[in-house]
Amino acid sequence: MYGENTGHLRQALGVLAREHRIQQRLGGKGIHTVPETTTVEEREELGKQIRRYRQCVLTWSLQAVRAANPRINLEGTTGRSRGPAEELRYRLTEALAASTASLAHGDELITEQQFATVESWRQAARAAALGEHDFSAGAGYGRLSEQQCMTVLKDAADVVRGLVALDRRYEGVPGWQKLHNQGWLGRAAEACAAHAGYDEPDYTVDRLGWRPAPQPMYGRGMPGLAGVMQAQYNLLLHLDELPDARSLRVVMDSQRVVAHEAGARVGDVEPELAARWTTRKQTYVKLVQETRDLGGILGKPNAAGDGAVAASRAEKLSRDPLTDAKQLHQLDRLFTHIDERVCAAVEHGIKKRLYFLRVPFPRVDDRGPGMVKGTRHRYVPITSPVQTDLIALVRHELRTAPIKPVPPQGAAQSRVDFEAALCHRPGDPGPLVTM
Repeated sequence: MYGENTGHLRQALGVLAREHRIQQRLGGKGIHTVPETTTVEEREELGKQIRRYRQCVLTWSLQAVRAANPRINLEGTTGRSRGPAEELRYRLTEALAASTASLAHGDELITEQQFATVESWRQAARAAALGEHDFSAGAGYGRLSEQQCMTVLKDAADVVRGLVALDRRYEGVPGWQKLHNQGWLGRAAEACAAHAGYDEPDYTVDRLGWRPAPQPMYGRGMPGLAGVMQAQYNLLLHLDELPDARSLRVVMDSQRVVAHEAGARVGDVEPELAARWTTRKQTYVKLVQETRDLGGILGKPNAAGDGAVAASRAEKLSRDPLTDAKQLHQLDRLFTHIDERVCAAVEHGIKKRLYFLRVPFPRVDDRGPGMVKGTRHRYVPITSPVQTDLIALVRHELRTAPIKPVPPQGAAQSRVDFEAALCHRPGDPGPLVTM
């Protein structure tokens, strides 16, 4: 996720910002009690390796600025016509184009380094390389609010500020190459950080970005309510795919059963949950009635099996009241997510004409089997003027209030610690570590 990767990046750069006497940390000459352990040529190679790590962090910074403010063409602009974000992007592009260092290769990113300073650079580059995937997986422009864009822009500007400060500190390393227009880049980062930090940040952006795809929990069923939650979780994953009409009816009926059985066993432990689940059961009773004539063969049938398993396990729960408040609230969150995906499936199927409604046709079905012929039926789109309350039920009764994302714990503190590291001076105490 964006928050996890940027947190590791800030932590590694914060450690580097509190380090001084860089030559000595790379095995060079220090005080008389610290002997020289590396040659000039070896320190030059370490400097080149650090520059490759720095190139990864610079690349991430440029991608973050683009994700927050994707102005396409900066050619022909001047410092007066560019805003803070455009100026930082322009200076970063210049710095990357002028650098002779390449990006660190895979072995350098995964191999632990001997010197602690180089290892911190490796951690920063590794976090930057992983963080590049976040911008194409939910943390890019068009999927972020204005405040989230400003938060990403502030993070990138602070990282560049740290790189500029470290660049000045590493000038004594043999063969070190300074950042192109170091002063202009530093001023652009300072101005952009001040501009982006003017409003209140939105740290919910830390929950966006790439994450591994969740996997179903197959295997032996867990006992009690945990087994019901296991089946509900598998159902939630399979609802990512549009179910066919028959599977959708099975899913709706399974949720009616699970809500009824779980609500009947909550008792006086969580009266609010009991009332909410009773209302949910009644809503699914109406939905099952409204979908009895629903048809449609396109879609996946996988969700029906998990729904049937969840209903079967719910009916086999013991008659004792459910007293584990944590499990009950987890089940309630699963209910909310499942309801949202059922709503999305119904609306998508109706909009794309994948679900149809069976209506009687005033003729005898001559092609029907048997001697007695029934009434002919015809399948019509649900958007046509037919008598059904399916859309109204889904939109006004099943769909709950949207879940408001909450910033992850420590999101603000991570940025405060990094800001303190940027202003660090020799002799200042380090960050407080709470156990």
